[in-house]
Amino acid sequence: MLRILGHSKTTCAGVSRRDLLLAGLLGSGLTPASTGRLSPAALGADALAQIAPRAKSVICLFLFGGWSQYETFDPKPEAPVEIRGPYQAIPSTVPGLSVCEHLPRLARQMHRLALVRSVTSDDANHNTSLILTGRQAVNGGTATKGFNSGIPFDWPFFMSALQSLEAPRVPDPAAGLPNNLCLPNRLGRLEGYWRTGPYGGFLGSRFDPVCTQFGQNGQKLFQTRGVEAGSLSFTPAGAALGPQMTLDTLAQRTSLLQQLDAARGELLRSKGTDSWSQSQQQSLDLLTSTRFKTALDLAQEPASTRDRYGWNLFGQSVLSARRLVEAGVPLVTAIWDCTLEGPDITGLSWDTHWDHFQACEGWLLPGFDLALSALLDDLVDRGLFDETLVVVLSEMGRTPKINSRAGRDHWVGTYPALFAGAGIIPGAIHGRSDATGSYVAESPVKPLDLLATTYTLCGVGPETHITDHLGRPLSLYGEGSAIREILA
Repeated sequence: MLRILGHSKTTCAGVSRRDLLLAGLLGSGLTPASTGRLSPAALGADALAQIAPRAKSVICLFLFGGWSQYETFDPKPEAPVEIRGPYQAIPSTVPGLSVCEHLPRLARQMHRLALVRSVTSDDANHNTSLILTGRQAVNGGTATKGFNSGIPFDWPFFMSALQSLEAPRVPDPAAGLPNNLCLPNRLGRLEGYWRTGPYGGFLGSRFDPVCTQFGQNGQKLFQTRGVEAGSLSFTPAGAALGPQMTLDTLAQRTSLLQQLDAARGELLRSKGTDSWSQSQQQSLDLLTSTRFKTALDLAQEPASTRDRYGWNLFGQSVLSARRLVEAGVPLVTAIWDCTLEGPDITGLSWDTHWDHFQACEGWLLPGFDLALSALLDDLVDRGLFDETLVVVLSEMGRTPKINSRAGRDHWVGTYPALFAGAGIIPGAIHGRSDATGSYVAESPVKPLDLLATTYTLCGVGPETHITDHLGRPLSLYGEGSAIREILA
């Protein structure tokens, strides 16, 4: 985001970040971070030789709320109906693999995907930090209305960790593109929450993803036909010029800012202003970057292409992710999020404690089926598939038994994740759940293993360390390891 909150920090000159914010006109409050890839000597020649970067870009699709293993990629047609539910399993293009009948397009695409059927974790709450960072949040993963003060001390979002390590690459500086972008909104924004996970954490808020902003609380944006072509515009928060702001006026204000900066003398020469100046430059770059604006302009796409992705906010966000990667943004996250907290299932994303099947067949499965299948087709057709890593995550699965409200509750005994593209074996299947889809029966995978797989494909090896706000070197992989069985 262009307006990012971080933890307080005092500069070497004794000037607080808050003082710097008050002194600046365009300052965004970005904090410096101490990070780095270990040197070849520290890694060792053998470790370096094992790292073969395959991804030039990463697209993460995140489904908030917890998708059901039964109604997606691990149906149990032989289980009792109170477990398997009312849907049929249909064959896919991978021999022996069946998927839910409401994913017909993806059934024809499974030969391009790697399916992990055995993800399991220890927290059945909405701990978005656990799946997106691999570690528990400082506050246990609790979402907060109003700024979540624990976020600056949490582990970084895996995309932010990659950004800090300049992996898989850095965009052309002349293009004015962000390294790390999230759309359509900051996670939880439409409900007023600050959910843990997709932030720079202790690396500093300079590694928070730039977030676009669209929609209002309560709008049914993720349902079929939830958005219209003329009303959909992705703009980074704070980056809109406004109707009275021309580029000439912006240039004049930039000149004024430069004059004020020059007058600050010793203050601006203090070490603590480094990231503040970077944030100002990023704001101006995003305001004036033609390539960035063009990438976010979905009107550039034919109506037939937009139809293929689906006229809901997630589908159009996934299309935007593809456009951003084409433009040169290396790290892009598209989120299917909640819009309204309450009894109406239409606003609750994949958190289907009630009316589960109404939501699944009404908009969740059709919308996901369209968006991911269209993305895979486009990446192949445009020659981007072999250099773009696609990662599909949700923070949990759903309970084996259907509850009295026709819903499925939170479950972490086993649930799926998907990979595709750069460095992934097409059609690979890893892990197995038991006969009722309740627990892992073979090859358990932790969230940190999913992230380690991504790090490996981006050329970041298991010996890599990052440095926290106290200057301590910490293992990025921790106890996680890449899922070698799905790596080409």
